[in-house]
Amino acid sequence: MSAAKLHYDYIRPEALPINRFLFRFRGDADFRRRFLEDPKAVLAAFDLSDEARQAVLARDIPGLVASGAHPLLAIFLRISADIDEHPEQFEFY
Repeated sequence: MSAAKLHYDYIRPEALPINRFLFRFRGDADFRRRFLEDPKAVLAAFDLSDEARQAVLARDIPGLVASGAHPLLAIFLRISADIDEHPEQFEFY
């Protein structure tokens, strides 16, 4: 009997840079602002694969996860960027 596939596998060591980037993006408003102003310049400071870099620029959640990103951090990239870019579209409580 084989083990069931995990919904989310353990973070691979080579995926640490993308997860570090996404964790910082989620929690640092100034970092998000700088990224939204010049995404390529901010990404240049991170040792990301070309696939991860393209997924970040496209805000491609499945592509980020395929690059090793934690799924929740990948979703937060999209949510945080959307809120910062278009705050008028979101209601805050």
